[in-house]
Amino acid sequence: MNSAIICLLSFLLVSCSGNDNSSNSNSLLENSNVLDGYLSEADFNELFPHANERPSSISDADRILYSYNNMSEGLDLREAFSIFMSEGDDTLKRLELAAILANWAQETTGGWDAAPGGYTSWGLCFQEEDGARSSSDHCYFDPNNKFQPTKKPEIGAPCFFGRGPIQLSHNANYGAFSEFLYEDMLVLLDNPDQILRDGALAFASGYWFWTTYSGSPNVPNKTCHEVMVEVGAQGFGKVINIVNGGIECNVELRPLSNLYGKKIRNRADHFHYFATYLGVESELPLRPEGVREDNQIWNDYYRAVLVGCIQ
Repeated sequence: MNSAIICLLSFLLVSCSGNDNSSNSNSLLENSNVLDGYLSEADFNELFPHANERPSSISDADRILYSYNNMSEGLDLREAFSIFMSEGDDTLKRLELAAILANWAQETTGGWDAAPGGYTSWGLCFQEEDGARSSSDHCYFDPNNKFQPTKKPEIGAPCFFGRGPIQLSHNANYGAFSEFLYEDMLVLLDNPDQILRDGALAFASGYWFWTTYSGSPNVPNKTCHEVMVEVGAQGFGKVINIVNGGIECNVELRPLSNLYGKKIRNRADHFHYFATYLGVESELPLRPEGVREDNQIWNDYYRAVLVGCIQ
């Protein structure tokens, strides 16, 4: 039996070329069909006009890592991702899409307060965590968990700073994602920059975190997908608590002048940006008019959007 037939019959989601480390974007799955009618390539380009403006510094990185095609192919990489946007009515599906895009946008934003087009339009700008490759403070390596690379990391690769739309960080997450995708934790623990070379793989890391990760101590035994399905727009704060709760959540709303006070408001603003585009902004608390301020009206609004994150 020739190799092509073997590959077809096996239904293995690895490359038939013999490279077991490939993410194999030529998947037999069609999970990405769920995007039909909700997000097109034209929509993606309109929402992310500054995508990839800050590419990775490695020479063989995918210069168009963030693209609609890669977003779709990443969703098709594993059956587990089919749960995304699969539950609830049309409104709930739009809210879940807005929530995942909002967190990807905030994690990768290159925007600032006076950014052209508004800071919410600068999502998917950074392919890797800004300044982390040369910083000893951004290796995010824990020698005590079970996900250990072959060699202890040094500054730069293979350190475990943020990469891809969710800015996958820490050796525990790289190892768990690698084990999920390849049944071998070392594939990405020993080569975390692979996420920057393969756009479908980069987006798969985002879907993996969204649909399967339930290890947050702040929202125990729940995935981002589950909290959005359970409570809709009111689940957005809990999603942040899963994504970055140890830094941004479980405190009073910080002042707008505070770094994290601004970041948490930016997440809420990204959610409003995408929810508005997708036609479900009425599900969110009514946003005050004008430029945001650090006053009672605006802070009450942000507390309402961020319930489940801000105390």
